[in-house]
Amino acid sequence: MPPRPDRKRPPKPQKPSPAPSPFAPAAFLKGSPEAVRELCERLADIAHARFSDLTGTTWERTGTDLAQQLRGAGHDLTSFDAADDLQEWQTTYYHTRGTFSLLLAFRAPTSVEVTWRSDDGAISARRP
Repeated sequence: MPPRPDRKRPPKPQKPSPAPSPFAPAAFLKGSPEAVRELCERLADIAHARFSDLTGTTWERTGTDLAQQLRGAGHDLTSFDAADDLQEWQTTYYHTRGTFSLLLAFRAPTSVEVTWRSDDGAISARRP
């Protein structure tokens, strides 16, 4: 049997990997207190804006979508309290530097609270 010709396939084009989310867990865990405060403020602004314009969606769906997007960024958020006018989501990180948690509280119609807790204290951003 004659040897097969050596045909190499051209390499598949590499898809650029998406940029990491600015709200990824590492941004909170490695950030300075000022950077974490800014993350909480930005996240509260985004959530408040979404709750302020519910065109084509519901308040409940908007809160769940926000949590799902943060899950996609790497946060293992769990809903631990939900009612017709309240959603609370939390994840906890056990790190060599201590215990950290991210808490999101959404109250209808547009109230948002984003809190980052560490062994050293808490940083919160609130929107009415």
